[in-house]
Amino acid sequence: MGPLRFGMNPDEVSAVLADMTAEAQQFVITHCRDGRQVREVGRCWKSGLFLFYSRDERLQGLAVDGLRGPQVLAEGVPLTGRVPSEVERWMTARAAERFPEDDFEFGYLGTGIPCSWSLGLVVSVQRMADHLVTRPVIFAEHVLDDPRHTLPQEAWTIY
Repeated sequence: MGPLRFGMNPDEVSAVLADMTAEAQQFVITHCRDGRQVREVGRCWKSGLFLFYSRDERLQGLAVDGLRGPQVLAEGVPLTGRVPSEVERWMTARAAERFPEDDFEFGYLGTGIPCSWSLGLVVSVQRMADHLVTRPVIFAEHVLDDPRHTLPQEAWTIY
């Protein structure tokens, strides 16, 4: 994820982002039962980044807006703002070549969204006029057990 690393706290992420954009994170605050206020979602609207933090305020995932976000590369392949079927073909071929015996490397979330567990990547989509483009969601290894419930609903919203 470039200079961002899973496990960073929101202030560390903000410091890294300050080197890339003048836009500050806007936070969604969650009020915990124990009285704590936790920054669980950071948004950089103009930059097209949505950052997802755990309850202990550690970066555990991010989504990139397919229209405004930075280009995300995986093994040199661009993932942001692409035709979904092209990225899905690459992910399928990669899984067959690199993990031929692993039935869990490549799969789909309930709505037919392709996932690569070794990359910690879900390639969601969003609308661009009458077309769909890719919107990568990247997450830490511990999220693999249940990404749809570990990351907030905002990570999976298709718009």
